[in-house]
Amino acid sequence: MYKIDDVMKMTGLTKRTIRYYEEIGLITPPQRTKGNTRLYVEENINELKKIIEAKEVLGFSLQELQQFVHLKKRIERRRAGGELTKEGLEDFQERLSVQINGLARKIQRMQRFEQDLHELMDRTKYLKTTLEE
Repeated sequence: MYKIDDVMKMTGLTKRTIRYYEEIGLITPPQRTKGNTRLYVEENINELKKIIEAKEVLGFSLQELQQFVHLKKRIERRRAGGELTKEGLEDFQERLSVQINGLARKIQRMQRFEQDLHELMDRTKYLKTTLEE
């Protein structure tokens, strides 16, 4: 188990950010001691690392992440409670499809941006060689 200072060092997030992610439901609330100190486990740290990756690498907003986490929790609750229906699954599939399509659009934008960067790199290489002549 880790205290929040340890989690800060492991993730690079501030205490305020970690607490905020807990508050808005992006991570599972950590256990607490009798003195109300948060005690984080590996699962919490993994959740935080996934959030960081989704935000920084994939460009997801906190709102998009909240929607994904909320959907995932609903599926898990219904599965555990035996409340899955054909209509419920179709609704979940539709929501997941929206998320997947959004991710595909982001990937395309990132690939276009990567191509622009490669072209810029090529131009700078060309300019460098012309300056050296």
